[in-house]
Amino acid sequence: AEMRLPDRIVEHRQELRTLLGALESLPPRCRQAIVLHRFEHMNYADIAGHMGISVSAVEKHIMRAIRHLTACREK
Repeated sequence: AEMRLPDRIVEHRQELRTLLGALESLPPRCRQAIVLHRFEHMNYADIAGHMGISVSAVEKHIMRAIRHLTACREK
């Protein structure tokens, strides 16, 4: 049976609240890197230049953020 639209809306709102809470709980540099990558569609080199860090550091911040967001979603 397919979920009714109001139920789906409530479920999606709860998922969004979970995601926003998880984003807010990230360390600031991790949050900045993941937001620039996922929402501003910047590549790692551009993020590195913008943040004044190495591409390797950007990779580490993004991987840490992804692990954190995934763990929060699975709770």
